[in-house]
Amino acid sequence: MKILPVNLRIIIVLGFLIILLSCSVKSEPSLLYDDIGSPIKITSTPKNIISLAPSNTEILYALGLQDSLVGVTDFCYYPPEAMKKMHVGGFSTVDIEKTVALQPDLILAAEIHSKNVTPALQKIGFNVVTLNPKTLNAIFKDIMLVGELTDKKVQATELVNVLQQRVDTVFDKTKNLPVEKRKRVLLLLWHDPLMAAGNGTLIDDMLRVSGGYNIAQDIPGYGVISLETILARDPEVIIAPASMGKPENPLWNYLNADPRLKQTSAIKNKCVYQMDGDIIYRFSPRAVQALEQLANFVYPGASSAPK
Repeated sequence: MKILPVNLRIIIVLGFLIILLSCSVKSEPSLLYDDIGSPIKITSTPKNIISLAPSNTEILYALGLQDSLVGVTDFCYYPPEAMKKMHVGGFSTVDIEKTVALQPDLILAAEIHSKNVTPALQKIGFNVVTLNPKTLNAIFKDIMLVGELTDKKVQATELVNVLQQRVDTVFDKTKNLPVEKRKRVLLLLWHDPLMAAGNGTLIDDMLRVSGGYNIAQDIPGYGVISLETILARDPEVIIAPASMGKPENPLWNYLNADPRLKQTSAIKNKCVYQMDGDIIYRFSPRAVQALEQLANFVYPGASSAPK
C-alpha cells in the first residue's frame, strides 16, 4: 500500500475540515435579536401571542394576527376590538399569573419590562421579544421582525412598503430644507413641569422628517424644558398632543391660559395645534399618520394626507 507524503496528507485532512466547517455554518440558522440585543430562540410559528404594549398590539392587528392574540394590557384600546381580549394588567404592572395562565408561545414586550417582567417570564421559560423602536425606520424594522417570527413576512413587507411610500412623500419635499428655513417647533408633552421630546426620540425623528427644527433637540430623551428656554427659542409652531385615551387636553388649556406664552411667534400667528397623543406616542404603523399630521402643521403641502 502506497503511503501518501506527509504534506499531501495534511492538505487532504485540512480540506475535509474546511468542508465540515462550511456545512456546519450553512446549516446553522441565522440568529435574530430583539431591540435590546437579546437573541430570539423561537423555532416554530407562535399560536398564542401576548402583547404587553399598545404599540405591539397595533402591529399585530396590522399584520392580521388578531386571532393569535390572546392577551393585552388595559391600555390596548386600538383597534377597539383589542379591548375584548383578555387583559393581563397595565402597561408597567403586568400580572404574571394571568400571563402564565394563557400559555403564550410569544410575548411581545417593551423596554419598560426589561428589568423585572421580562426576566421573570423568561425564567419560567417563555419566549419574550422586546420591541423598542426610536425612529420611523426602526418601527418598520420591528414590523418586519414580527412578520418573520409569525410567518407573516409577505404581509409585513407589503405593509412596510406602503408606509415607506407615505414617509417618502413627506421627506422628498423636506429633506433639502436648510436649517434656517425650517420652522422652529415645540412639541409639549406636559405642562407641570414643562416637558418636551428631545433627541433620540421618535418625535424628534418625525419633526425632522416633517421639515421642522425641534427647539428641544438638545434635551436627551423626554425631559424638562424651562419656560425661559421656550421664550428664548421662540417656537413658530407649538403642538399639544391630547392625553392618551382621554378626551380632555390639559396642555391645550395651559397654552391658552399662560399669558407669558403669548409672546411666542406660534401663539401670535395662531400656529398652535392639537393632535391625538396616541398616534404620536405609540411606536406603531399609525406613527406615519402622526408624521403626516405634523407635516401639515409644520410644512404645509409636504403630506398628501388630509389636514
